Amino acid sequence: MTIGKRMNKTEFAHLIPHAGLMSLIDQVESWSDKQIYCTTRSHLAKDNPLRLNDRLSVMHLIEYGAQSMAIHGGLLSGKSSPGYLAAIRGAHFHIQNLDGVQGVLHIKAEAELKIENGAVYSFHIFDEQDHLLLDARATVIHT
Repeated sequence: MTIGKRMNKTEFAHLIPHAGLMSLIDQVESWSDKQIYCTTRSHLAKDNPLRLNDRLSVMHLIEYGAQSMAIHGGLLSGKSSPGYLAAIRGAHFHIQNLDGVQGVLHIKAEAELKIENGAVYSFHIFDEQDHLLLDARATVIHT
Protein backbone atom coordinates (compact mmCIF):
# COMPACT_ATOMS: atom_id res chain seq x y z
CA MET A 1 0.00 0.00 0.00
CA THR A 2 1.31 3.41 -0.99
CA ILE A 3 1.06 6.11 1.62
CA GLY A 4 1.62 9.60 0.26
CA LYS A 5 2.99 12.62 2.00
CA ARG A 6 1.35 15.99 2.52
CA MET A 7 1.51 18.14 -0.63
CA ASN A 8 0.60 21.72 -1.48
CA LYS A 9 -0.96 22.90 -4.75
CA THR A 10 2.35 23.61 -6.47
CA GLU A 11 3.51 20.06 -5.78
CA PHE A 12 0.48 18.37 -7.40
CA ALA A 13 -0.49 20.99 -10.03
CA HIS A 14 1.17 19.06 -12.87
CA LEU A 15 -0.96 16.00 -12.09
CA ILE A 16 -4.37 17.56 -12.78
CA PRO A 17 -6.02 19.22 -15.77
CA HIS A 18 -7.19 22.20 -13.67
CA ALA A 19 -5.14 25.39 -13.67
CA GLY A 20 -5.09 28.86 -12.20
CA LEU A 21 -8.10 29.87 -10.13
CA MET A 22 -9.98 26.78 -11.31
CA SER A 23 -7.57 24.61 -9.30
CA LEU A 24 -9.74 24.59 -6.16
CA ILE A 25 -7.87 22.23 -3.82
CA ASP A 26 -5.17 23.83 -1.65
CA GLN A 27 -3.59 20.85 0.08
CA VAL A 28 -3.39 17.06 -0.02
CA GLU A 29 -3.17 16.05 3.61
CA SER A 30 -2.67 12.32 2.97
CA TRP A 31 -3.35 9.66 0.38
CA SER A 32 -3.07 5.93 -0.22
CA ASP A 33 -3.86 3.55 -3.09
CA LYS A 34 -7.55 3.69 -2.17
CA GLN A 35 -8.23 7.16 -0.76
CA ILE A 36 -7.25 10.79 -0.55
CA TYR A 37 -7.85 13.50 2.05
CA CYS A 38 -7.66 17.12 0.88
CA THR A 39 -8.33 20.55 2.36
CA THR A 40 -9.07 23.95 0.90
CA ARG A 41 -10.22 27.47 1.64
CA SER A 42 -10.83 28.43 -2.00
CA HIS A 43 -14.59 28.58 -1.43
CA LEU A 44 -13.95 31.74 0.60
CA ALA A 45 -12.14 33.55 -2.23
CA LYS A 46 -14.05 36.43 -3.80
CA ASP A 47 -12.46 35.55 -7.17
CA ASN A 48 -13.50 31.88 -7.04
CA PRO A 49 -14.41 31.16 -10.70
CA LEU A 50 -17.54 29.25 -9.66
CA ARG A 51 -19.10 32.32 -8.04
CA LEU A 52 -22.16 33.80 -9.75
CA ASN A 53 -23.58 37.11 -8.52
CA ASP A 54 -21.16 36.90 -5.58
CA ARG A 55 -22.68 33.56 -4.47
CA LEU A 56 -21.36 30.02 -4.42
CA SER A 57 -23.94 27.26 -4.81
CA VAL A 58 -23.86 24.15 -2.65
CA MET A 59 -23.88 22.24 -5.96
CA HIS A 60 -20.28 23.35 -6.47
CA LEU A 61 -19.21 20.98 -3.72
CA ILE A 62 -19.41 18.29 -6.41
CA GLU A 63 -16.55 20.01 -8.24
CA TYR A 64 -14.48 19.93 -5.05
CA GLY A 65 -15.06 16.19 -4.76
CA ALA A 66 -14.28 15.67 -8.45
CA GLN A 67 -11.02 17.61 -8.20
CA SER A 68 -9.96 15.47 -5.24
CA MET A 69 -10.63 12.42 -7.41
CA ALA A 70 -8.53 13.92 -10.23
CA ILE A 71 -5.63 14.60 -7.88
CA HIS A 72 -5.82 11.03 -6.55
CA GLY A 73 -5.79 9.61 -10.07
CA GLY A 74 -2.81 11.79 -10.95
CA LEU A 75 -0.91 10.73 -7.84
CA LEU A 76 -1.51 7.06 -8.65
CA SER A 77 -0.59 7.31 -12.34
CA GLY A 78 2.12 9.96 -12.04
CA LYS A 79 0.50 12.07 -14.76
CA SER A 80 -2.56 14.18 -15.54
CA SER A 81 -5.39 12.08 -16.95
CA PRO A 82 -8.14 14.40 -18.19
CA GLY A 83 -11.59 12.92 -17.95
CA TYR A 84 -15.30 13.58 -17.84
CA LEU A 85 -17.54 13.41 -14.84
CA ALA A 86 -19.98 10.84 -16.21
CA ALA A 87 -22.36 10.43 -13.27
CA ILE A 88 -23.14 11.62 -9.77
CA ARG A 89 -25.24 9.27 -7.67
CA GLY A 90 -26.68 9.35 -4.20
CA ALA A 91 -25.76 12.99 -3.65
CA HIS A 92 -26.98 14.17 -0.26
CA PHE A 93 -26.53 17.86 0.45
CA HIS A 94 -26.66 18.56 4.18
CA ILE A 95 -26.69 22.36 3.89
CA GLN A 96 -28.74 24.85 1.86
CA ASN A 97 -25.90 27.03 0.55
CA LEU A 98 -22.13 27.23 0.65
CA ASP A 99 -21.88 30.93 1.40
CA GLY A 100 -22.30 30.43 5.15
CA VAL A 101 -19.48 27.89 5.42
CA GLN A 102 -16.42 29.55 6.94
CA GLY A 103 -13.04 27.96 7.50
CA VAL A 104 -11.47 24.95 5.85
CA LEU A 105 -13.31 22.39 3.73
CA HIS A 106 -12.22 18.78 4.31
CA ILE A 107 -12.66 16.43 1.34
CA LYS A 108 -12.31 12.66 1.69
CA ALA A 109 -12.57 10.56 -1.47
CA GLU A 110 -12.30 6.78 -1.73
CA ALA A 111 -11.84 4.77 -4.92
CA GLU A 112 -14.49 2.06 -5.00
CA LEU A 113 -13.64 0.81 -8.50
CA LYS A 114 -10.77 1.66 -10.81
CA ILE A 115 -10.59 0.44 -14.40
CA GLU A 116 -8.31 1.34 -17.29
CA ASN A 117 -10.45 4.21 -18.57
CA GLY A 118 -12.31 5.33 -15.46
CA ALA A 119 -13.18 5.07 -11.81
CA VAL A 120 -15.99 5.20 -9.30
CA TYR A 121 -15.40 7.13 -6.08
CA SER A 122 -17.39 7.95 -3.01
CA PHE A 123 -16.63 11.27 -1.40
CA HIS A 124 -17.57 13.20 1.72
CA ILE A 125 -17.05 16.89 2.36
CA PHE A 126 -17.01 18.31 5.88
CA ASP A 127 -16.63 21.78 7.36
CA GLU A 128 -14.11 22.77 10.02
CA GLN A 129 -16.43 21.59 12.82
CA ASP A 130 -16.71 18.14 11.17
CA HIS A 131 -20.31 18.73 10.00
CA LEU A 132 -21.09 16.70 6.88
CA LEU A 133 -21.88 19.02 3.96
CA LEU A 134 -22.11 16.52 1.08
CA ASP A 135 -21.79 12.81 0.51
CA ALA A 136 -21.99 11.34 -2.98
CA ARG A 137 -20.66 8.81 -5.47
CA ALA A 138 -19.12 9.87 -8.77
CA THR A 139 -18.06 8.11 -11.94
CA VAL A 140 -15.30 9.54 -14.11
CA ILE A 141 -14.37 8.38 -17.61
CA HIS A 142 -10.85 9.20 -18.84
CA THR A 143 -10.27 10.41 -22.37
